[in-house]
Amino acid sequence: MKVNREQLLNQLEAVLPGLSTRELIEQSSCFVFKDGKVLTFNDEIACVQTCKIGIEGAVPAMPIVNLLRKMVEEEITILPVNDGKGLRIKGKRKQATIPMEAEIQLPIEAWEKPKKWRDLPDDFIDAISLVTPCASTDQSQFDLTCIHFHPDWLESCDGIQASRHLMSTGIKKEFIVRRDSVKNIVSLDMRETSETKNWVHYRNSDGLILSCRRYQEDYRDISKIFDETKGKKFVMPKGIREACEKAVIFSAESLDHNEVTVVLEDGKMKIVAEGAAGIYRETKKTTYKGKPRKFRISPVLLSELSTRYNECLLSVDRLKIEIGKYTYITVLGKVS
Repeated sequence: MKVNREQLLNQLEAVLPGLSTRELIEQSSCFVFKDGKVLTFNDEIACVQTCKIGIEGAVPAMPIVNLLRKMVEEEITILPVNDGKGLRIKGKRKQATIPMEAEIQLPIEAWEKPKKWRDLPDDFIDAISLVTPCASTDQSQFDLTCIHFHPDWLESCDGIQASRHLMSTGIKKEFIVRRDSVKNIVSLDMRETSETKNWVHYRNSDGLILSCRRYQEDYRDISKIFDETKGKKFVMPKGIREACEKAVIFSAESLDHNEVTVVLEDGKMKIVAEGAAGIYRETKKTTYKGKPRKFRISPVLLSELSTRYNECLLSVDRLKIEIGKYTYITVLGKVS
């Protein structure tokens, strides 16, 4: 069957979040083609996208994606071979055969198909993008690795920093979702949502469905963190976005802890990023006066916050930023 290479690649890349890097579940590192769709599933995330290429079976995901990325042909031929035990991809004077399992063993039956859809709130994606970076990566504190969905807000906390976005979420009963699951919806232009017993689902205009397993475990009460903070106003210096763009080159090497350290000293604000490639430092002039203080924050979040609103509140031990319905708070540590 002849297909448009770029269109097929886009369909496959859209379902990459549902793959597992370690195959703890049978075929969870594979694309599963069935009934004119491509599916991925890793027990926390399920992705379903229309993909009519005329085959059924499970194919290792990354070899086919990497191959399609390297090919330049506008149109390719794709077909099953070896009695359904292989998938052949043909271009101009080139071809590749990738192993394929005709028997589908991916336990997709654990996924609950959504039925009723409703529009997402207009500010939902923006809220997720601001709240997600503050969730913890410490697996020993399960609830803090999640985003808390409340009827009146979205929030997250890692024990040092916290964020909350006030909004009508459209849900009736609160639940939590793993940060690493829900963060994927930000770049996929999701427009609709649906809830089933164990899943929350999102759908975009291309028909892509991304489903995140939701949990009913209690989320600790962090409301006191957002109580009124008294302190002095502090204006962040210009050029923070540009500094973060350079710092993230180093900090992004740590996928679990992509953060920079911000140090406040008399007249200075330092941004420090560390990674396997080395250390990056940049100093900005400020009007800050006081004891040296420091905090850690995602460089992407810092960049976004400084662009939207450059004023924050500094107390003895906290930094607080309020932008409309959104609040960010972090603990200030001493500089040794």
